[in-house]
Amino acid sequence: MPANLQLLKRRIKTSKNIAQIAKAMETISASKIKKAQVAASNNKPYAEKILDLASKAMSQTGNKKFTHMYINLPKNKKTLLILITPDKGLCGGLNTNLFKKMLEVDNKNVIYITLGKKAEKFAYKLEGEVHASFPLGTSLPSYATIIQIKTLIDELISSKSISEAHILYAEFESILTQSPTSKKLLPLVLSDISEKSTNETVSVSNEAIFEPDAQSFLLELLPQYIETQIYNALIQAFTSEQAARMMAMQNAKNNAFDIADYLTLSYNKSRQEKITNEILDLTNTQN
Repeated sequence: MPANLQLLKRRIKTSKNIAQIAKAMETISASKIKKAQVAASNNKPYAEKILDLASKAMSQTGNKKFTHMYINLPKNKKTLLILITPDKGLCGGLNTNLFKKMLEVDNKNVIYITLGKKAEKFAYKLEGEVHASFPLGTSLPSYATIIQIKTLIDELISSKSISEAHILYAEFESILTQSPTSKKLLPLVLSDISEKSTNETVSVSNEAIFEPDAQSFLLELLPQYIETQIYNALIQAFTSEQAARMMAMQNAKNNAFDIADYLTLSYNKSRQEKITNEILDLTNTQN
């Protein structure tokens, strides 16, 4: 067999192998999306209850002055940015879009907490300080990671190192759309919590009784509110990663099969041409 036919045959085999690998990765991502959506659904009632209780407690505090470490942050300090990206690539333009969004922030006066190896590598290239890094992993993030992040936030607030905190992640809108989103985490504005509670149609009544009082209850509740915000961002980021990877692998699979089909056609044409030339040579020899 001529060298060009052998080369075409190898390329056809390689294309089909790539298509099979991409198909397997697409299937894995599709199954992970379902698990992430279930986790998001399970977390929603808890998050709604946090909002409900916070709204009830705030309605009973009245005009009393309420202070909390998450509300009364020092002025003119650094900004904490919690950046969430995948550990790996092969997920289309997801990481690139997140990094573009990240560059919109003044990176000279920023402290980073990164989740995901891509975020860690990119943050080290900027002028800000990388305070801590965590891997995102290939499965749903555990709640233990949330506790660690909140502990770090508390330490930064206690040392008066930050004036505000933001979280940057990919918001899952659909299988086809994942939007880079930056949300303000701290300082908390209690009126914003009430507004969220109203927008999410959480039933708010003043019938709840808090012991020893609503203010003390709110002091204990706000840390859990922060935890739910971070956990929701992690679930959204994880779901977005799997959706982006599924679509990227689907496109890669389709392209690999298209290339294999094209190469197979070229292989058959070359093989037929070779057979035709051999017949012509044989005919000429007999004549």
